[in-house]
Amino acid sequence: MKINLEQLISCRESCIDLDFYYTLDKDEIFESYDIVNAKPLHFLGKIYKKNEEYIVELNFSGNITFRCNRCLEEVDKEINGHIVTKIKLGKTEIEDNEDDSLYLEGDTIELSALVNEAVILSLPMKVLCKEDCKGLCPTCGENLNINKCKCNKEKIDPRLEKLKNFFSNNEEV
Repeated sequence: MKINLEQLISCRESCIDLDFYYTLDKDEIFESYDIVNAKPLHFLGKIYKKNEEYIVELNFSGNITFRCNRCLEEVDKEINGHIVTKIKLGKTEIEDNEDDSLYLEGDTIELSALVNEAVILSLPMKVLCKEDCKGLCPTCGENLNINKCKCNKEKIDPRLEKLKNFFSNNEEV
């Protein structure tokens, strides 16, 4: 997404207001974060000049449907975030990657990478349908939030099976 800064650079405007919707790239983000569906995220903010730098400030919000990490049910979560970054004039090579600034060549700036990074950083690390989600039975795959499974819970490692009855003969040790 390209933003033309010509009005701001030539001092005809003191600030550029931004109000746009951004759709996440399905191939890049959806699979990595168990996202089922995402409505376009709403971004609202401005770009303004401060001293010799330009500042981008954006707030964003939207709804994303994830899969619960335990039971795989679909879960809607609201995502919110805030972005503040600097734009510097001219392209320079940065030896160390400690500079988070964007560099401006010409009159336009590309915000897609900045927006993608901010959205990814705002995604939850673990998504649960509810705090006490019981997940799936590891044996039969039954959703334990809905039904109890009828699996044999007493699974003993065959190497230790002889120890099962070790203390059952009422013997004292």
